[in-house]
Amino acid sequence: MRSEKAWYWLAAGVLALGLNGAYQDGQFEFVHRLTDRASAMIARTSERGLQFVTMAEFMLGRGPANADRAEAAIQRIQSKIVCERVAKAQQQIAMAHVREQIAQARVQEKMALAQMKMDKVRMITIDRANHFRDCSGLGHVVVDVPNVKVDLSNLPSVEIPDLPDFEVRTDKTNDPI
Repeated sequence: MRSEKAWYWLAAGVLALGLNGAYQDGQFEFVHRLTDRASAMIARTSERGLQFVTMAEFMLGRGPANADRAEAAIQRIQSKIVCERVAKAQQQIAMAHVREQIAQARVQEKMALAQMKMDKVRMITIDRANHFRDCSGLGHVVVDVPNVKVDLSNLPSVEIPDLPDFEVRTDKTNDPI
């Protein structure tokens, strides 16, 4: 088993030496282009990094006297970031408040619409009742309701859908019964 591994390693070493020799002779042109590009990219990256380090040294200073100035600059930047975050949070709170007011206005609008439709039904009912009030063929019914107290505090909230508009037609020639 060990001798087989040794032969594999030896074959890999010979193959590596052969490839290295071919590379050094210039036979693998695409590999040369690839290494040239990689080295150029590394040079550009290190140059850019050096620019950033130089800029940081210039802004922050190198000595202990400049360290206080750099710390003050960092604190100013941090306080500016905190102020921006607070302003954004206040803006989000204001937007939530506006959305709440819009929702309340919509609910009030729907309640007013439902009340208007209920008033319309009430008016139609009163009109129909007045129409048949003077009819001699109908008897009068009187209902006496005692004082009844109903606790409605534990009722769930109910959303009333919009009622379709309807029209009531009365034909005055027909008998109401």
